Amino acid sequence: MQHPQYGCDLSFPANKLVSGDHCKIVQDKSSGLVWLEDTSTNGTVINMSKLVKKQIHMLQNGDVIYFVYRKNEPEQSTFFFPILIGVFGSHFCSAKVSLIRDLLGKAAVTVEEAKTDKMEESLTCIICQDLLHDCVSLQPCMHTFCAACYSGWMERSSLCPTCRCPVERIRKNHILNNLVEAYLIQHPEKCRSEEDLKSMDSQNKITRDMLQPKIERSFSDEEGSSDYLFELSDNDSDTSDISQPVVMCRQCPGYRKEVTPPTPEDRPGKPPGAGESTLSTSPQDYTCPPLGSHVICTCCLQPMPDRRAELIGQQLSAQQCVACLRPFCHMYWGCQRIGCQGCLARFSELNLTDKCLDGVLNSNNYESEILQSYLSARGMSWRDMLQEGLQGLQQGTFYLSDYRINSNAILCFCCGLRAFGELAYKYRQNIPASALPAVVTSRPDCYWGRNCRTQVKAHHATKFNHICEQTRFKS
Repeated sequence: MQHPQYGCDLSFPANKLVSGDHCKIVQDKSSGLVWLEDTSTNGTVINMSKLVKKQIHMLQNGDVIYFVYRKNEPEQSTFFFPILIGVFGSHFCSAKVSLIRDLLGKAAVTVEEAKTDKMEESLTCIICQDLLHDCVSLQPCMHTFCAACYSGWMERSSLCPTCRCPVERIRKNHILNNLVEAYLIQHPEKCRSEEDLKSMDSQNKITRDMLQPKIERSFSDEEGSSDYLFELSDNDSDTSDISQPVVMCRQCPGYRKEVTPPTPEDRPGKPPGAGESTLSTSPQDYTCPPLGSHVICTCCLQPMPDRRAELIGQQLSAQQCVACLRPFCHMYWGCQRIGCQGCLARFSELNLTDKCLDGVLNSNNYESEILQSYLSARGMSWRDMLQEGLQGLQQGTFYLSDYRINSNAILCFCCGLRAFGELAYKYRQNIPASALPAVVTSRPDCYWGRNCRTQVKAHHATKFNHICEQTRFKS
């Protein structure tokens, strides 16, 4: 604590709760007024009233100052009695009153600046570190970003930039947009330039289809309410009517095509013969009926007509994964998410990319590298191994935990990668010992086998073989 009147510092080294520069007691020579300005982390208590950092309090004779105040442990409190001789008399002169007003005004401005900074911080996008512009909120985590900033992010990841939570829905945040507009009226110097705004609008790739409302729900009288919960879309209109479809897709009547959907020939990872359909009405010629049911694609979050019951057996235009039953639109009309390599396809035609072999054997990098080296020495790729594994699956030499999966099963990328990992383990298990290096075959088996939780660590994976079954604590 600094005490300018006596030109010395008063320290409390035995108490760690007292800041190194806890507060300043200042006296004005001309008026004799004395005030305390808090500079601490935990605050200062004066006559049982707490001051926070940068606040000012006028002092009088007999004031009790607590640098550390413990209500339940008064003996642990650290206090100080300032002796202010001749500071206040029976009356104040006008100069003293003016000085008090200036000091209190300074304190008020300091607090107001802190509130302003906090408001600006709450309205700042963490991606561009500037005020939000045309902001969107992610569900279910409800974190908010500029639409242009999140457009660039969602091309690389389907997770929230803040909490890494999987994004299920994107919504406009009109309340925050209104708050930003009100804040910019008070602080026009914070406005972005016109060029910056035009650039952000051009980078915004979030289409109307991605901003979908929730489906209408109702509660019965037994649940205490008969009101309908209905949430309108972000494109508010005075002509909106409950009789209109809640969700609109490209094939709904009256839908305005902003982007021409890709044809089957343009789809990445298109299965052979995708241009030929055995349906009486091909997906491109279909029109949704009034109030038709829709599903949301798990990959691009865009709606499509729910034709899963109609398309049973028509694998060419399948709309869901056989394993997880989640809907995907890639085989129906082509997924439009940037970076999508084919989110739904036959297992034999899934594009798992060249990174599918990284940690493919139960996240054991050492065993996975052994498999990669074996394939490279024979000029084989992951596709060649997949085809051999599917042949073994058809012949009965290999098997998968999910009996529904075969070479023609319609799988999403995640379920296909999981099934590929099982086939890769069976393939590695059937490699003869003579085809592997001696340093690999000479390792003893880990008694936890393939279920070992420590095999992800390099030193343990190198020391023991994990391409085996568990032998310990297993009857």
